[in-house]
Amino acid sequence: MTDTPGIDADLEGPASPPRDNGEIVFGAPWERRAFGLAVALCRSGACEWEAFRRQLIRQIAEDPARPYWKSWAAALEDVLAQTSKLIPAELDARHQSLLARPAGHDHR
Repeated sequence: MTDTPGIDADLEGPASPPRDNGEIVFGAPWERRAFGLAVALCRSGACEWEAFRRQLIRQIAEDPARPYWKSWAAALEDVLAQTSKLIPAELDARHQSLLARPAGHDHR
């Protein structure tokens, strides 16, 4: 799938995302987007897969009851903030502007 070491092995190994009948399980569209974004950013070199994987493990350990994909998104935010690719205040502002949109605005 890729020349980036570790990504594909982790996606298919014991640390892989939740699966059903071999397919990665997403409960909502944002989960699929977060997954794709993390993989694409790591494959592009914007962040390192191993750094992301370690942060995901930390996020899961901090709150084992938190849904997997919320830990995934938190780990991605942390890694991007650590590499200065993401400024938390800008993310918060964008989040608030998206929350202010009417439900279903872009899902017609």
